[in-house]
Order: sequence, then structure tokens, then C-alpha cells
Amino acid sequence: MITVYAFLRWYYESYTIRPGAISHQRGVFLKQRTLTPLHPSMSFTVSSGPLKNLLHYGTIHIRENASNHTLTLADISRPEQCLQTIEKALDNRSMNNNNAPRKQSDIAELLAEDEHEQLEFKSSLRFDHRTSQVNREIEKTAMKTIAAFLNSKGGYLVVGVDDAHRPLGIHYDYQTIGRQDRDGFENHFTQVFNKMIGAEFRHHAQLRFHTLEGKELCVVDVEPSSAPVYLRLDNDEHFYVRTGNVSTPLRLSEVESYARSRWPRGTVS
Repeated sequence: MITVYAFLRWYYESYTIRPGAISHQRGVFLKQRTLTPLHPSMSFTVSSGPLKNLLHYGTIHIRENASNHTLTLADISRPEQCLQTIEKALDNRSMNNNNAPRKQSDIAELLAEDEHEQLEFKSSLRFDHRTSQVNREIEKTAMKTIAAFLNSKGGYLVVGVDDAHRPLGIHYDYQTIGRQDRDGFENHFTQVFNKMIGAEFRHHAQLRFHTLEGKELCVVDVEPSSAPVYLRLDNDEHFYVRTGNVSTPLRLSEVESYARSRWPRGTVS
């Protein structure tokens, strides 16, 4: 029984290489899945013995040099070919669908543009300027935009400007959180993001702060996700994509076909 279980555990273990990440699924009865982002600082080695060399099997060791964390892809068929696939996907998370590098956000250039597929403006993250109080619906709207960016080509969410692109600042948001500075703002953003989108996608969104006309603004620089992102709202999950300058929800019947075209899979097993 132990031998059979060990075989089944090996048989049902799989690795899926996605743009910018590796998904590891294991377990016979209780499935477990982990997603490991790929970074340029990672190093790779392949190990195998005489028998595995004969059968074209080996183990790939992926090491994050900054943290010394190691991911082991054990007993992989033709590991050299798999390693080539991993290296191609290594920094793909910083590319958009057209494989063009995304440039760093320039606040003056962003404010000179109109909203489009990869750009949206918000007056605040959670402060309602009409009622002068916190409005959770504003947070939901911001996260909806970010989820749509993640599921599409990425984009920039500029927080702290009005409809005419004039700086309002985010100091109003500061007044609604415990620590009233950039760190407090980012900590609160992370809490909301993790709750509504998921901590596993947080590394795809970078916060950059700018000062313009004496007002502090925040640009959320969102990279395309390496996997489908669902937004959790009111005990339900929603799937958004960008169509023009709008975040559009997809019906369940549309999500599967969109996901197949947006994230073509290459599976290693």
C-alpha cells in the first residue's frame, strides 16, 4: 500500500510553467497548489544519476539568491528542455501581451493622457470627497480596476487626481488610516488587495509615490498576471478585464474561453 501510494503521489504531481511563474500541484486525495513567481535573480541547476540519465529524468533546483529559498522540481522528464522553457518564461511577467517592455511610470506623461486600456484615474483610494468620509465602495472600484489590469495587459491606476487630471493629493486618504504616511497607505492598500484579490498576486502591483504641485499622488503600477485573477466582493467572485477605458465583467461562460486564450499553458509532469 505504501508503494502504491508513493507511486500515485509521484504520478499526480505536476508543474505548470506560466509566464513569470511556476505552479506546483501535488496530492492524491487532497490537492495542494502553490504558485512560485520567477525572478531574474534566480539560479538553476540540474541533477541526475546514471540511471536517470539513461531514462532522461532529472531534478531541477531553482534558487532565489536573495532569500536562499529553493524550489525543487523532482524527477522531471527531459529536465534540460524543461529548463529552457522556464528560462524563456523567467522575466515574462514584466512584458505585456505584445512582448514590449513596460516603461516606468512618469507622472507628468500619465496626467497628460486620457483614460485608456492601461490607464485609469481615481480621486482617492477610500475617501469620498462628496461626503467627506470613508467609502468602502471606492476601495472596491479601485480593486476592480486593478483586477482588470491583472487579467489584461497591465496598466497604471493613478490615485489622487480629479476628473480633469488635476492633483488632489492622497492626504485625505492618509487621514482615514492609522499611520498617516506612505507606509501606512501602502500597508492599508496591501490589506485590501490581499482580501479582495489575493496575496499571491500582490507582487504584480507596485506603488510609486510622486509629488506634483505640492500634492502627493500614488501610481499603482500593475503588471499582467501569470494566472486568472478573481475579485472577491460580497461573498462572491467576479472576473474583470479591460475593454477600452472600462473594467468589464465577464460571464462564467466567457471566462473559460478568455483564460485559454490569455494564458496558454505548458505543463511539465
